[in-house]
Amino acid sequence: MSITAMTFNLRVNVDSDGTNAWPHRKHLAAAVIAGAAPHVVGTQEGTNHMLRDLDEALPSYRRIGTGRTGMETDYDEFCAIYYNQESLTLLAQGQFWLSETPEVPGSISWDSSYPRICTWGLFQNDEKEGQRFYVLNTHFDHLGTIARQQSAQLVLKQIQQFREKEQIPVVLMGDLNAEPDQPEIQQLEQHLNSAYTLLSEPVGRTFHDFKGGTEGQPIDYIFTTSDVRMGDIHLHRELLEGAYPSDHYAVSVTWTPANS
Repeated sequence: MSITAMTFNLRVNVDSDGTNAWPHRKHLAAAVIAGAAPHVVGTQEGTNHMLRDLDEALPSYRRIGTGRTGMETDYDEFCAIYYNQESLTLLAQGQFWLSETPEVPGSISWDSSYPRICTWGLFQNDEKEGQRFYVLNTHFDHLGTIARQQSAQLVLKQIQQFREKEQIPVVLMGDLNAEPDQPEIQQLEQHLNSAYTLLSEPVGRTFHDFKGGTEGQPIDYIFTTSDVRMGDIHLHRELLEGAYPSDHYAVSVTWTPANS
């Protein structure tokens, strides 16, 4: 039984986006998720009220994660992980900050412009007895080059700690604000497999600023450990009702444990 994972930057609600602001496209964002029917979805830039909208629109899903400042305000951004409660059981969860003090809520380090977080969950696939896996969802800083590189190291360290406890699959996803030739992505690719290796053609851009198109490079990624066999990848570039659900394309991939 294959698992589908999706990463989706929702684009925080900004009034200046006009007709592209969240209230006008929240149903489109929910439709992207519902249409792909992923087992897990890593979202970025969702605030409390945005996520409550998705909660209502996606009753089969539950979510984990807290805001990046640790204060739970309406404007705090999350790296929430949604999971289909009809097929997965949540066994454990946590969150750490991409900083020199990852256990301190709201902490910020290096040249990062905002507090940045990584949310993780340990799941059991109820459709296949005994199949468990970790999911990590993150959003690297958009300005801090040192912060992105340090964040990659920190995430890899956490994955290593998970793997030292138990050799089960790990999926990492998120908006990494870096193109494939940048050091932080190359560092991740030294230890993990990128879903984009499934494509025979150029990936194209995943951030499009509500303009669409494919010219450019991706900044949204899904990585897996080597004990994962990836199947199909899909970049969700479709217009819905004549509009884009976000300024990023959602990316999804199906996978199975390599030993299944």
